[in-house]
Amino acid sequence: MPMTEPPRSPRPGRIARRATRPTLSPLPVLLVFCLPLLAVAVGACRPTPEEKAADREEIAGFLREYLPKMAEAYRTGDTESLASYAAQKEREAIKKRVRDLAKQGQVLAPSLDSLEVEDVRIWSRVNAYVTTVEVWDIRVLAAGSDSVVRQQLDQSNRVKYQLKRDGDHWRVFWRQLEQTFDN
Repeated sequence: MPMTEPPRSPRPGRIARRATRPTLSPLPVLLVFCLPLLAVAVGACRPTPEEKAADREEIAGFLREYLPKMAEAYRTGDTESLASYAAQKEREAIKKRVRDLAKQGQVLAPSLDSLEVEDVRIWSRVNAYVTTVEVWDIRVLAAGSDSVVRQQLDQSNRVKYQLKRDGDHWRVFWRQLEQTFDN
């Protein structure tokens, strides 16, 4: 078997010279040439005021469809009609509330009177936080009858939603009651 030489290490003088040579960092070069391009690209991704207004109207229309269906789900206990409107997590939360009331022999029968969209914040075109003020007539009925156990008419609620775009429509990811005002 032939003997091979061990790899040669560079001479000590070469190492010292290399270490003292100035090196150019690619960061300043990238910033000078790429930052203006990035700024243009990011600016192009921001929605125009017209797009914001259209998104706001689309979301308000979606909520006007969703809320009566949600109220019906509370009355009937059937959340399957919400499948195209609410994520599984939100439908499960409604089912839990319905079950909790059923254990007490009660059924929630809400009725939406009005809806005002206060704020819409959309990011990445598929996620939105929405704050609404909703006025509801809230009736709690004895299960199996139309007998009113308690009611709160004209109850104003500030509600926060997280919506996610699913294809060409929005879906409620979660809904949270933030504040209740009595009228």
